Amino acid sequence: MSDDELPTFTGTMEQVPATIIKILGLTPPTTIPEAIKGLELEPVDQILLVILDNFGLFEITVHHNESKFIIQESQYLLLLETSNPYTLAILQTLIHGDLSSKEFHLMNFLQNHGKTCTMIGQKSDIEAFAGQAKKIPTSGDMTTWVQASKLLNRVNFLSLHFLDFENLYKRSIQFKRTPPENLISRLILRTSKWLTGMFKQLRRNSVMFILGTHGRTKIEMGYSGKFAEWRKASLPIGVLMRK
Repeated sequence: MSDDELPTFTGTMEQVPATIIKILGLTPPTTIPEAIKGLELEPVDQILLVILDNFGLFEITVHHNESKFIIQESQYLLLLETSNPYTLAILQTLIHGDLSSKEFHLMNFLQNHGKTCTMIGQKSDIEAFAGQAKKIPTSGDMTTWVQASKLLNRVNFLSLHFLDFENLYKRSIQFKRTPPENLISRLILRTSKWLTGMFKQLRRNSVMFILGTHGRTKIEMGYSGKFAEWRKASLPIGVLMRK
C-alpha cells in the first residue's frame, strides 16, 4: 500500500484499550472510552503489541528509510492525542484507559474473557502494569526480542517494550559520543529488522500493533528551526499491520 493510500484515524490514547479489545473479538466494557471510530478490522486471534520509545509521527517521517518495513506493511495509522506522551503515562493509559483511575485493567479483562496475555519489558513496568498476565522482565532490547520470538503465536495478546534508547542516550552523554538523533536513527533501523522477522513469523489472523511514545523522560535533541517545532508537536502513533 502506498503512503498516500494509508487510512489514517485520529483518536486518543484513552481509546486504545477498547480498540484492542474489539480487535480481539470481545465487547469493550462501557466504563472505558469507546474504540477509535472508523477503524473496522475483522476480529483476530492474536495481537502483537510493540511499544517503541521515542517513536512518533515525526520519527517515522524523518527516518523513513530506516522505517521502510513499518511504512510498507502499514495498513492503518492512528494519530493518538494525549496530554502526556511519555512512556509511563502511555502505559498507564494503555492498561487502565485513564491517566489517573485504575478501576479497569486491560490485561485482567482479557484474561478474564479467555484471552492469554504476556507482558515483556522492564521489571518495574511489568510489576506495575502486567496484572494477571504472565510477566517476563528483561534488561535490554536483545533479550526482549529473543523472549518475544519464543512466544509468537502462543498467546492471544503479547506486549513487548523496546527501551534501549534511554540507556544508550545516557551513555552517549556520559562519554560525549553519538548525538541522540543519530541514536534514534540506528535503533529504528535495527528494530525494524527485528520486526520484519517477527511479522513474517506471525500466523494468519494476527495483528502487529506498533505503539510509539515520546520516551521515559524529555530528551533534548539537536534539531533546530522547523524540525524542532515539528518534533515538539509530534503525536504518539499507532501502526497496525494485519496478517
